[in-house]
Amino acid sequence: MLRGSYILVYSLAIIVILSPSLQAYLQQPQPSSTEKVAIATTTILWDMVRNVAGPAWRVEYLVAPGTDPHSFEPTPRDAVKLSRASVVFYNGFGIDRWLLKLAESSRGARLVRVTDGLEQYILLVPDGPYAGKPDPHMWMDVQLAIKYVEKIRDAFVELDPANADEYVARAAEYIERLWELDAWIREIVSSLPPEKRLLFSQENAFQYFAKRYGFRVVGYFYSIITELEPSPLELSRAYERVKGTGLCVYFIESTLSPRAMQAFAARAGGRIAGRLYTDSIGPLGSGIDSYLAMMRYNTETIVKELSRGC
Repeated sequence: MLRGSYILVYSLAIIVILSPSLQAYLQQPQPSSTEKVAIATTTILWDMVRNVAGPAWRVEYLVAPGTDPHSFEPTPRDAVKLSRASVVFYNGFGIDRWLLKLAESSRGARLVRVTDGLEQYILLVPDGPYAGKPDPHMWMDVQLAIKYVEKIRDAFVELDPANADEYVARAAEYIERLWELDAWIREIVSSLPPEKRLLFSQENAFQYFAKRYGFRVVGYFYSIITELEPSPLELSRAYERVKGTGLCVYFIESTLSPRAMQAFAARAGGRIAGRLYTDSIGPLGSGIDSYLAMMRYNTETIVKELSRGC
């Protein structure tokens, strides 16, 4: 009997040691029996949802801050999260393509794709599986982000009509701040001469931002699949796009390795100017840990570095 107890204790210890996801889940505060759970796939959506949801909801994300949602691999812990959710908000168009299979664990949670019905641009990619497909990075245009918030609001009103006025009021307050952000971006960008409004970044994530705020996307490495380092063909295409434009300022992104950009800058000439946030907000407590702060930081960094030049 004693030997059996030792074996049981030893086995449990091994499970805990070998299961960091289980440890993290057990350490995470659990919702109370009266608390409703809303889940967002990315931290950008999470921030929008929490601005509308209010105190009756526990709002969680699946992809942690600083993690690339394109290459995210769900864990058993994420399936457990979904099993508790009443509603799951996702972006769609490939950026969180892993969700629909994972959602089989959601036990009837409502799935809300916040991009439904929105104006779409096609990915700037000449070939491959995503050629001709919509670009998912709509939140980089603040006016489209407002549409996200309206869809989030409508979902909560439908789920909890008794408290509809509260969701409408919180969404209206947040949308007002987003309109102020949109106006602020326009004002800041107006200080940059049009001929300097050229963008080169690792991922093709700035198409919506560029078209709304008067920039031109000159180059990028990735269209949407960021799991692998850029191929020689992708690097060559990027070099050809930049050649002759006079652009010598390149931006890296917070969720991606800078190695390819460093090699590119060495070949093309110029400098890596700063790190931008596109697919994730910054770490909690960093000062870039909200959608509003992220967009302000990106705009300030872009305008400052392009104004400075080489």
